[in-house]
Amino acid sequence: MLKQVVRAGMGSRSAFLPVLFVFIGLCFTPGGAHSAEDFYGSLKQKLVQDGFSRQEVANTFQCVPPPMFRLVSQTMKIREGQVNYDHFLAPSEIETAREFIADHRDCFRRAEAAYGVEPEIIAAIFLVETHFGAYTGKTPTLAIFSTFAIMNAKANRDKVWKLLSPLDRKKWSRQAFDTKLIGRSGWAYRELSALLELKNTHGIQPGSLKGSVMGAIGWPQFLPSSLVKFGADGKGYGRIDLFNAEDAIFSTANYLRGHGWCEAKFASDREAVIWDYNHSKAYVRVVLGIAERIRGDAVRN
Repeated sequence: MLKQVVRAGMGSRSAFLPVLFVFIGLCFTPGGAHSAEDFYGSLKQKLVQDGFSRQEVANTFQCVPPPMFRLVSQTMKIREGQVNYDHFLAPSEIETAREFIADHRDCFRRAEAAYGVEPEIIAAIFLVETHFGAYTGKTPTLAIFSTFAIMNAKANRDKVWKLLSPLDRKKWSRQAFDTKLIGRSGWAYRELSALLELKNTHGIQPGSLKGSVMGAIGWPQFLPSSLVKFGADGKGYGRIDLFNAEDAIFSTANYLRGHGWCEAKFASDREAVIWDYNHSKAYVRVVLGIAERIRGDAVRN
């Protein structure tokens, strides 16, 4: 599902930050003279303590780059509420969404039969999140979650703090900054654990994934925890690939059903479901507006 946003508690989705990486330089900075092993040692130990095999953890971190401190500092500058999505309501964008539905009509029909979710809302989400897979992000997923996960250590937060501009430091205050990154550390560790679980259950190699600066992946920009819970095989090949339209459609339909879309009778109910996908009022308004416009066009045509 950011999807998106940096959520309170970071638990709902993917989310979600659909356009955040457009504004951020996608680069990672080596942590001085230290190796990645130095920085990730305690993180790897915690994963082993929590049930992952020592060999599995060692193999996963074998090629992880040094912590992405500079990129973490960049995420402290963007506020999801400031993102403007209105350009997605342009007639040309609505037409693109309608064409996507037409091109995948059979898949949408099967997904609706299985989950009870109509094509228009799924297409609206794909349009805003990644423009139907056109920009899914280039940030190494394993590296960014690992970096956020080690923000529980003050020494690592200090490195990020020094990378902020004086103005950003003033806006945050050190106490608020520490509180935010400590919270993200716990969230990132849970997502990192889900990422390793995906390797065991779906054969997904964590080191091969790239996505948003907050770790969201695929067309719908799911976080790993959402993929674990709501990932669905639309192709029938026995594996799930969110960079594939059919799997993305089925998985998003499953997510929306799981968050109450099929029971949403009133506008406020539908708004609440999309808010779960991305904690942004602007996002909610535009996604529902896109779906409404697609339906309106469908009626006329």
